[in-house]
Amino acid sequence: MNTPEQFGGGSEPTPWAGHTEPTPWVLGIVVSTVCALFGAFVLVGIYELIGGILKFLGIAAVLVVAGGLGWTLWEFRYRQVWRWIVWGLLIGFLAGVTSSIALLIMGR
Repeated sequence: MNTPEQFGGGSEPTPWAGHTEPTPWVLGIVVSTVCALFGAFVLVGIYELIGGILKFLGIAAVLVVAGGLGWTLWEFRYRQVWRWIVWGLLIGFLAGVTSSIALLIMGR
């Protein structure tokens, strides 16, 4: 039972053992940028929609949505593909909350 072999029992190593894939920086930054814009526009849209009724209710809705989704997405930040989406959305949520607060201060 104490053999140094891997679980597969075969003599061939798995193709991914010890090898790391190159990080796709260009495509990842494009995906993060698109996700950041999407997240910011969604939060500003929520503020405009609910803020038309009551301004502080719009800010509360933006904070609830950004906090809830940010908290949920935080667990995916170390996964291979999801990390670009998560960091883009988190940056977009930060920009959306900031923009919503700026719109509240400007009176819109």
